[in-house]
Amino acid sequence: MIINLFQKTTYKAYLSSLIFSFMAVFFIQFCKNYGLLSIDIIIKGLVFWFIFVFFILMITYLESRYAYSNYSSIHLLAFPLTFLFFPHGPGLIVSKIFLGLMLVYSKYVFGKVLYSDNSAKNLFDLSFIFSLIIIYNNSLAIFYLIPLAILIRQKYRDIKHLTCFLLPAVFVPVFVHATYNIIPDTFLGSFYSFMELNLWDFNIKSNSEFLWFIVIILSFYVTIFHKPKVYEQNSTPENISGFNFMSFWLYAAIILGFLGLHVGDGRWFLSFIPAAYFIGILLAKIRSTLLKNYLILFSIITTVIFKLIDFNLVNL
Repeated sequence: MIINLFQKTTYKAYLSSLIFSFMAVFFIQFCKNYGLLSIDIIIKGLVFWFIFVFFILMITYLESRYAYSNYSSIHLLAFPLTFLFFPHGPGLIVSKIFLGLMLVYSKYVFGKVLYSDNSAKNLFDLSFIFSLIIIYNNSLAIFYLIPLAILIRQKYRDIKHLTCFLLPAVFVPVFVHATYNIIPDTFLGSFYSFMELNLWDFNIKSNSEFLWFIVIILSFYVTIFHKPKVYEQNSTPENISGFNFMSFWLYAAIILGFLGLHVGDGRWFLSFIPAAYFIGILLAKIRSTLLKNYLILFSIITTVIFKLIDFNLVNL
Protein backbone atom coordinates (compact mmCIF):
# COMPACT_ATOMS: atom_id res chain seq x y z
CA MET A 1 0.00 0.00 0.00
CA ILE A 2 0.95 3.68 -0.28
CA ILE A 3 2.23 4.16 3.25
CA ASN A 4 4.79 1.35 2.86
CA LEU A 5 6.65 3.48 0.31
CA PHE A 6 7.27 6.14 2.98
CA GLN A 7 8.26 4.08 6.01
CA LYS A 8 11.87 5.28 5.78
CA THR A 9 13.66 8.14 4.01
CA THR A 10 15.08 6.04 1.17
CA TYR A 11 15.48 6.45 -2.58
CA LYS A 12 12.18 4.61 -2.92
CA ALA A 13 10.46 7.26 -0.79
CA TYR A 14 12.05 10.11 -2.77
CA LEU A 15 11.08 8.54 -6.10
CA SER A 16 7.53 7.92 -4.89
CA SER A 17 7.29 11.53 -3.71
CA LEU A 18 8.50 12.78 -7.12
CA ILE A 19 5.89 10.68 -8.93
CA PHE A 20 3.08 11.60 -6.55
CA SER A 21 4.03 15.29 -6.79
CA PHE A 22 4.05 15.08 -10.59
CA MET A 23 0.58 13.53 -10.62
CA ALA A 24 -0.78 16.09 -8.12
CA VAL A 25 0.66 19.09 -10.00
CA PHE A 26 -0.60 17.97 -13.40
CA PHE A 27 -3.99 17.01 -12.06
CA ILE A 28 -4.39 20.55 -10.69
CA GLN A 29 -3.11 21.98 -13.99
CA PHE A 30 -5.68 19.85 -15.80
CA CYS A 31 -8.48 21.14 -13.54
CA LYS A 32 -7.41 24.79 -13.64
CA ASN A 33 -7.36 24.72 -17.44
CA TYR A 34 -10.75 22.98 -17.62
CA GLY A 35 -9.50 19.73 -19.11
CA LEU A 36 -7.07 21.26 -21.62
CA LEU A 37 -3.37 20.35 -21.72
CA SER A 38 -1.59 22.31 -24.43
CA ILE A 39 2.19 22.43 -24.89
CA ASP A 40 2.28 25.77 -23.05
CA ILE A 41 0.29 24.36 -20.13
CA ILE A 42 2.50 21.25 -19.97
CA ILE A 43 5.66 23.40 -19.88
CA LYS A 44 4.20 25.56 -17.09
CA GLY A 45 3.25 22.38 -15.25
CA LEU A 46 6.78 21.00 -15.53
CA VAL A 47 8.24 24.28 -14.26
CA PHE A 48 5.85 24.31 -11.30
CA TRP A 49 6.58 20.62 -10.60
CA PHE A 50 10.31 21.35 -10.58
CA ILE A 51 9.84 24.25 -8.13
CA PHE A 52 7.49 22.18 -5.96
CA VAL A 53 9.96 19.28 -5.79
CA PHE A 54 12.80 21.73 -5.06
CA PHE A 55 10.87 23.02 -2.04
CA ILE A 56 10.29 19.47 -0.75
CA LEU A 57 13.95 18.53 -1.18
CA MET A 58 15.15 21.79 0.36
CA ILE A 59 12.93 21.32 3.43
CA THR A 60 13.99 17.67 3.73
CA TYR A 61 17.67 18.59 3.50
CA LEU A 62 17.48 21.40 6.08
CA GLU A 63 15.37 19.33 8.47
CA SER A 64 17.75 16.38 8.26
CA ARG A 65 20.70 18.45 9.44
CA TYR A 66 19.45 19.38 12.91
CA ALA A 67 18.11 17.51 15.90
CA TYR A 68 15.20 19.92 16.43
CA SER A 69 13.40 18.42 13.43
CA ASN A 70 9.93 16.88 13.72
CA TYR A 71 10.23 15.92 10.06
CA SER A 72 10.02 12.30 8.90
CA SER A 73 9.78 10.31 5.68
CA ILE A 74 5.97 10.61 5.70
CA HIS A 75 6.36 14.32 4.91
CA LEU A 76 7.54 13.35 1.43
CA LEU A 77 3.95 12.21 0.94
CA ALA A 78 2.28 14.90 3.07
CA PHE A 79 3.36 17.80 0.86
CA PRO A 80 1.86 16.58 -2.45
CA LEU A 81 -1.17 15.22 -0.57
CA THR A 82 -1.80 18.60 1.07
CA PHE A 83 -1.27 20.30 -2.29
CA LEU A 84 -4.42 18.58 -3.58
CA PHE A 85 -6.48 20.32 -0.88
CA PHE A 86 -5.02 23.77 -1.48
CA PRO A 87 -7.21 26.50 -3.10
CA HIS A 88 -5.11 27.24 -6.16
CA GLY A 89 -4.57 30.64 -7.73
CA PRO A 90 -4.02 31.46 -11.40
CA GLY A 91 -0.33 30.53 -11.61
CA LEU A 92 3.27 31.07 -10.50
CA ILE A 93 4.28 34.37 -8.95
CA VAL A 94 8.01 34.99 -8.51
CA SER A 95 7.57 37.00 -5.31
CA LYS A 96 5.71 34.10 -3.64
CA ILE A 97 8.48 31.67 -4.54
CA PHE A 98 10.96 34.12 -2.99
CA LEU A 99 8.83 34.39 0.15
CA GLY A 100 8.49 30.63 0.51
CA LEU A 101 12.25 30.09 0.17
CA MET A 102 13.03 32.77 2.74
CA LEU A 103 10.60 31.42 5.34
CA VAL A 104 11.76 27.83 4.88
CA TYR A 105 15.37 28.92 5.36
CA SER A 106 14.46 31.11 8.34
CA LYS A 107 13.40 28.05 10.35
CA TYR A 108 16.88 26.63 9.84
CA VAL A 109 18.49 29.92 10.93
CA PHE A 110 16.15 30.12 13.94
CA GLY A 111 17.55 26.83 15.20
CA LYS A 112 21.11 28.10 14.78
CA VAL A 113 20.32 31.22 16.83
CA LEU A 114 19.22 29.10 19.78
CA TYR A 115 21.64 26.20 19.54
CA SER A 116 24.92 27.43 18.08
CA ASP A 117 27.86 29.31 19.57
CA ASN A 118 27.53 32.28 17.19
CA SER A 119 24.02 33.34 18.21
CA ALA A 120 24.54 37.06 17.49
CA LYS A 121 25.56 36.47 13.87
CA ASN A 122 22.67 34.08 13.32
CA LEU A 123 20.24 36.53 14.91
CA PHE A 124 21.49 39.11 12.39
CA ASP A 125 20.78 36.60 9.59
CA LEU A 126 17.29 35.90 10.94
CA SER A 127 16.48 39.59 11.20
CA PHE A 128 17.86 40.11 7.68
CA ILE A 129 15.59 37.39 6.25
CA PHE A 130 12.49 38.84 7.91
CA SER A 131 13.49 42.30 6.69
CA LEU A 132 13.67 40.94 3.15
CA ILE A 133 10.21 39.34 3.23
CA ILE A 134 8.70 42.67 4.25
CA ILE A 135 9.53 43.71 0.69
CA TYR A 136 6.76 41.32 -0.32
CA ASN A 137 4.23 42.72 2.13
CA ASN A 138 4.61 44.99 5.16
CA SER A 139 2.15 42.87 7.13
CA LEU A 140 4.82 40.16 7.29
CA ALA A 141 6.52 42.30 9.93
CA ILE A 142 4.57 40.01 12.27
CA PHE A 143 7.52 37.60 11.91
CA TYR A 144 9.70 40.10 13.78
CA LEU A 145 7.95 38.76 16.89
CA ILE A 146 10.19 35.68 16.62
CA PRO A 147 13.57 37.47 17.08
CA LEU A 148 11.94 39.80 19.62
CA ALA A 149 10.89 36.75 21.63
CA ILE A 150 14.50 35.57 21.51
CA LEU A 151 15.76 38.94 22.77
CA ILE A 152 13.50 38.71 25.81
CA ARG A 153 15.50 35.72 27.07
CA GLN A 154 18.18 36.70 29.54
CA LYS A 155 20.90 34.94 27.54
CA TYR A 156 20.35 37.28 24.58
CA ARG A 157 19.43 40.42 26.50
CA ASP A 158 22.49 42.54 25.66
CA ILE A 159 23.61 45.33 23.33
CA LYS A 160 25.35 42.94 20.91
CA HIS A 161 22.24 40.88 20.16
CA LEU A 162 19.98 43.93 20.11
CA THR A 163 22.25 45.63 17.57
CA CYS A 164 22.33 42.50 15.39
CA PHE A 165 18.53 42.51 15.34
CA LEU A 166 18.12 46.26 14.69
CA LEU A 167 20.67 46.73 11.91
CA PRO A 168 18.80 44.71 9.23
CA ALA A 169 15.39 45.77 10.56
CA VAL A 170 16.27 49.44 10.08
CA PHE A 171 18.58 49.56 7.09
CA VAL A 172 17.11 46.89 4.74
CA PRO A 173 13.71 48.66 4.40
CA VAL A 174 15.50 52.02 3.94
CA PHE A 175 17.73 50.56 1.22
CA VAL A 176 14.83 48.84 -0.54
CA HIS A 177 12.75 52.02 -0.47
CA ALA A 178 15.64 54.01 -1.98
CA THR A 179 16.15 51.33 -4.64
CA TYR A 180 12.45 51.26 -5.42
CA ASN A 181 12.57 54.97 -6.23
CA ILE A 182 15.44 54.40 -8.68
CA ILE A 183 14.61 51.11 -10.41
CA PRO A 184 11.51 51.05 -12.70
CA ASP A 185 8.25 49.64 -11.28
CA THR A 186 8.29 46.83 -13.83
CA PHE A 187 11.30 45.32 -12.07
CA LEU A 188 10.27 45.50 -8.40
CA GLY A 189 6.55 46.07 -8.74
CA SER A 190 5.55 42.48 -7.98
CA PHE A 191 7.65 42.47 -4.82
CA TYR A 192 7.09 45.76 -3.07
CA SER A 193 3.63 46.24 -1.61
CA PHE A 194 1.94 47.96 1.33
CA MET A 195 -0.66 46.49 3.65
CA GLU A 196 -4.22 46.50 2.39
CA LEU A 197 -6.97 45.18 4.67
CA ASN A 198 -9.43 42.86 2.93
CA LEU A 199 -11.42 40.94 5.54
CA TRP A 200 -12.48 37.44 4.60
CA ASP A 201 -16.22 37.17 3.99
CA PHE A 202 -17.61 33.84 5.19
CA ASN A 203 -20.69 34.25 2.98
CA ILE A 204 -18.70 34.30 -0.26
CA LYS A 205 -16.11 31.62 0.51
CA SER A 206 -15.29 29.26 -2.35
CA ASN A 207 -15.69 25.49 -2.25
CA SER A 208 -11.91 25.15 -2.44
CA GLU A 209 -11.55 27.28 0.69
CA PHE A 210 -13.97 25.01 2.53
CA LEU A 211 -11.78 22.03 1.65
CA TRP A 212 -8.67 23.90 2.78
CA PHE A 213 -10.26 24.76 6.13
CA ILE A 214 -10.36 21.04 6.90
CA VAL A 215 -6.57 20.97 6.54
CA ILE A 216 -6.19 24.17 8.58
CA ILE A 217 -8.33 22.79 11.42
CA LEU A 218 -6.37 19.51 11.47
CA SER A 219 -3.08 21.43 11.47
CA PHE A 220 -4.27 23.67 14.29
CA TYR A 221 -5.29 20.55 16.23
CA VAL A 222 -1.75 19.16 15.86
CA THR A 223 -0.17 22.38 17.17
CA ILE A 224 -2.28 22.11 20.34
CA PHE A 225 -2.50 18.39 21.08
CA HIS A 226 0.66 16.94 19.51
CA LYS A 227 3.24 19.43 20.67
CA PRO A 228 6.44 17.64 21.77
CA LYS A 229 6.71 17.41 25.56
CA VAL A 230 9.97 17.70 27.48
CA TYR A 231 9.39 14.38 29.25
CA GLU A 232 8.64 12.42 26.06
CA GLN A 233 11.16 10.05 24.54
CA ASN A 234 13.22 11.58 21.68
CA SER A 235 11.94 15.04 22.63
CA THR A 236 14.61 17.73 22.88
CA PRO A 237 14.63 21.53 23.26
CA GLU A 238 15.60 21.73 19.58
CA ASN A 239 12.64 19.56 18.63
CA ILE A 240 10.23 21.71 20.65
CA SER A 241 11.57 25.05 19.37
CA GLY A 242 11.28 23.88 15.75
CA PHE A 243 7.69 22.86 16.37
CA ASN A 244 6.97 26.24 17.97
CA PHE A 245 8.43 28.08 14.96
CA MET A 246 6.14 26.23 12.55
CA SER A 247 3.17 26.77 14.88
CA PHE A 248 3.79 30.52 14.85
CA TRP A 249 4.07 30.43 11.05
CA LEU A 250 0.71 28.67 10.82
CA TYR A 251 -1.00 31.06 13.25
CA ALA A 252 0.41 34.10 11.43
CA ALA A 253 -0.77 32.68 8.09
CA ILE A 254 -4.28 32.14 9.45
CA ILE A 255 -4.47 35.67 10.89
CA LEU A 256 -3.15 37.29 7.71
CA GLY A 257 -5.47 35.12 5.63
CA PHE A 258 -8.60 36.14 7.53
CA LEU A 259 -7.57 39.81 7.48
CA GLY A 260 -6.70 39.60 3.80
CA LEU A 261 -3.27 41.14 4.31
CA HIS A 262 -1.88 39.54 1.19
CA VAL A 263 -0.80 40.60 -2.27
CA GLY A 264 -2.81 39.59 -5.34
CA ASP A 265 -4.44 36.16 -5.46
CA GLY A 266 -3.79 33.48 -2.90
CA ARG A 267 -5.22 34.48 0.46
CA TRP A 268 -4.05 31.22 2.06
CA PHE A 269 -0.70 30.86 0.27
CA LEU A 270 1.32 31.47 3.43
CA SER A 271 -0.39 28.58 5.24
CA PHE A 272 0.55 25.81 2.78
CA ILE A 273 4.02 24.84 4.04
CA PRO A 274 3.18 24.78 7.79
CA ALA A 275 -0.10 22.97 7.06
CA ALA A 276 1.72 20.25 5.09
CA TYR A 277 4.29 20.06 7.88
CA PHE A 278 1.64 19.41 10.54
CA ILE A 279 -0.36 17.02 8.35
CA GLY A 280 2.83 14.99 8.08
CA ILE A 281 3.17 14.95 11.86
CA LEU A 282 -0.47 13.90 12.20
CA LEU A 283 0.04 11.00 9.80
CA ALA A 284 3.20 9.98 11.65
CA LYS A 285 1.26 9.89 14.94
CA ILE A 286 -1.22 7.33 13.59
CA ARG A 287 0.15 3.94 14.61
CA SER A 288 -2.03 1.73 12.43
CA THR A 289 -0.57 1.33 8.93
CA LEU A 290 -3.93 0.08 7.68
CA LEU A 291 -5.71 3.17 9.01
CA LYS A 292 -3.10 5.45 7.43
CA ASN A 293 -3.57 3.80 4.05
CA TYR A 294 -7.36 4.11 4.23
CA LEU A 295 -7.15 7.77 5.27
CA ILE A 296 -4.72 8.62 2.48
CA LEU A 297 -6.72 6.77 -0.18
CA PHE A 298 -9.96 8.33 1.05
CA SER A 299 -8.37 11.80 1.02
CA ILE A 300 -7.05 11.36 -2.53
CA ILE A 301 -10.30 9.98 -3.96
CA THR A 302 -12.46 12.56 -2.18
CA THR A 303 -10.26 15.49 -3.15
CA VAL A 304 -9.99 14.41 -6.80
CA ILE A 305 -13.78 14.11 -7.09
CA PHE A 306 -14.28 17.42 -5.31
CA LYS A 307 -11.80 19.24 -7.57
CA LEU A 308 -13.39 17.80 -10.73
CA ILE A 309 -16.80 19.01 -9.55
CA ASP A 310 -15.48 22.37 -8.33
CA PHE A 311 -13.89 23.13 -11.72
CA ASN A 312 -17.06 21.95 -13.51
CA LEU A 313 -15.28 19.08 -15.20
CA VAL A 314 -17.84 16.66 -13.80
CA ASN A 315 -21.52 17.47 -13.49
CA LEU A 316 -23.74 15.78 -10.94
